[in-house]
Amino acid sequence: MIPQGAYWMRVNRFFGDAMMAYAAVEPLRRAGLPLVVWGPAVAVELFEGSANVVATVAEPGRKYGAWEAAKLLRQHRPAALIGFPKSARPHLAACLARVPLRLGCGDGGVSLLQTHSVAFYQREDPFVQRYASVVSQAFPDLGPMGFTPFRPRDQAFEAQAAQQVESGFQGDYVVFAPGANSGSKRLSVPLFAALGRRLRERGLGVVILGAGAEDQRLAGELVAALPQALNLVDRCPLALSAAWVCGARALVGMDSGLGHIAAGAGIPTLAVFGPTRPRHSGPWGPRVCVVRREDLDCLECMVFHCPLPGHPCMNALDETVLWHELTQLLESP
Repeated sequence: MIPQGAYWMRVNRFFGDAMMAYAAVEPLRRAGLPLVVWGPAVAVELFEGSANVVATVAEPGRKYGAWEAAKLLRQHRPAALIGFPKSARPHLAACLARVPLRLGCGDGGVSLLQTHSVAFYQREDPFVQRYASVVSQAFPDLGPMGFTPFRPRDQAFEAQAAQQVESGFQGDYVVFAPGANSGSKRLSVPLFAALGRRLRERGLGVVILGAGAEDQRLAGELVAALPQALNLVDRCPLALSAAWVCGARALVGMDSGLGHIAAGAGIPTLAVFGPTRPRHSGPWGPRVCVVRREDLDCLECMVFHCPLPGHPCMNALDETVLWHELTQLLESP
């Protein structure tokens, strides 16, 4: 049941972006305002039934039209449309549906469709803070963005417990998230394996999460090096993956969606960056450590395929440095 007058948050298929938007609307969540998450089914499944989310609206696989979306919005009469993905369609639909508040990123002419906006590409602060600045414009009385940790629905935790029993996997564990939407952002398998062996010496297991053919390949290589690791790639929808993350002692990943989920849940998160910019898209949360090769001139190149031999920013990191930062996170209060 979708209540009338709720606050609709539009997300796209990149669930890392969705988690940053979710962090930015923390003042609304803290105030108990009814939040509806609307977007592709793969992303909204993460939020279905979670705390502070009263409903989710999953759109069909095909790209929707503005008139179709406007009809949906008119049916439910939201109090606001919050759409931080850089797309004009949801805001055009909200205008057509006469939604009174329309918050978003106003680069180009999109700001004409919005009541509150920020010129996204003209700013240098973290994406989360850019989004949060729009929320504070529209809701100044709710106060600044704080941190309220994300938790998936209770059924996801129940499914995680059942899956853990079924697999025979016991004890504390650290999640490895080796995948990313670009090969240039991925940490090398040998470095993951080296961390896994050190974790085993400390009595900690490894759970591998991800989805897709490339993640399956990486997980296969990791399991060959770490036979005791539990490979759950392509065995968990997002909410179930989030439940595994929430039960972990820490997560090791990169600039990827699972890292954003861990950070947003308050889980210790070791995020390795190289070609992308942590000052912009780094995971947002109170227990995040970003590691990168600061001695390289090629950092933040933003390319999908590294032209340098050996891809040094992600493959030539010092294992000892990674382990030191991970142990600091594991031992943090």
